[in-house]
Amino acid sequence: MQAPSIALGIAPPSRDGEVKLYMSPEGLTQSWFNPARRVIFVNGMDNKPEDHMEAAMAVSLMQGCPVIGVFNKSNGKWADLGQCIADKAQLSAMQAGIGQSFDAWMVTVERLYQLARKTYPMLQKTDFVGAMVEGNAATRSLYGLLAGDGGVSRARTPIYSHSQGNLITSNALTAVAMALGAGALAGVEVNSFGSPCQFWPPNIKRHNHAFTLDPVSWLDMTADLSSSKIGHIAGHEFKLYMLVDAEFVVNRFRFGGLSMTASMDEDGLAAFLVQVGGNAQRLRRIFEHLRDKHFTDSDDVALAYVQAAPMALLQSLKRADPGLIALLIGLLKAGWSADDEKAAIAKLQKA
Repeated sequence: MQAPSIALGIAPPSRDGEVKLYMSPEGLTQSWFNPARRVIFVNGMDNKPEDHMEAAMAVSLMQGCPVIGVFNKSNGKWADLGQCIADKAQLSAMQAGIGQSFDAWMVTVERLYQLARKTYPMLQKTDFVGAMVEGNAATRSLYGLLAGDGGVSRARTPIYSHSQGNLITSNALTAVAMALGAGALAGVEVNSFGSPCQFWPPNIKRHNHAFTLDPVSWLDMTADLSSSKIGHIAGHEFKLYMLVDAEFVVNRFRFGGLSMTASMDEDGLAAFLVQVGGNAQRLRRIFEHLRDKHFTDSDDVALAYVQAAPMALLQSLKRADPGLIALLIGLLKAGWSADDEKAAIAKLQKA
């Protein structure tokens, strides 16, 4: 199967399902920007081409790498809503295991494919399954990226999807499983924002982000420990979600509500922050949020982070933003400093 071509995103897209590569101009000037890494972004309903490009650039800056943007073109709010309903119903029987299990659905698709091959012997299964998602150009493009021969690694290319983009992503991933087997989704990471999508194919690693007052997210009626939610914000726009990235990151490792923290997985959060790499801008915002909103946990997270971070990483962060190193030292010095905190301070000072 031929994957869609990826044009350089120097201008907003125009065609439904168009795929472009976007690089944040601000990010490109930073030492921590990794041009070899990729993430995918799929926008939601009622978005203009300029909105899609702006959102993709925001993801590019936050992730510190180029973004493959899959454009979900708007045909007006009500037409988009109708398409959302169609998207939600398209492969939900397979995703939810209605009538038979997901594995049984894969067997059914395989049998139908073998019947089709009797008439068309050269028919590839990826093309056969692709016909199932032909009705939505963005879904077809994303499926082509993930199942085609375009060189996009499913396990190493996280997907960021907003609103209807989650329905598109769920359907595209379901098609990948039907074409290549459920094992093809192993390691696939999906980051959902304001998602209305309740059903997803198995084997993926999904992080769900939602404002408790975002009515679109209420359509996703699942409750699990992979969801990170924020209260007191009534909105659905993707840029609102990007503005509070730090709070979403912390809440992923925090248990509590009504501004009260029952417990926090400091080691888990620290391990995630090490994976963020040299993106000093994002790290500073997260540690500042910890300092301002979760002060009693901030020194424990800082300690676990410095202990786990390689010296080369701390040195690159010091070159990119000396203030971040000073912030970490300040958190570790707050109150009484134990021996392990003194050792972490010395490590930072040596960086």
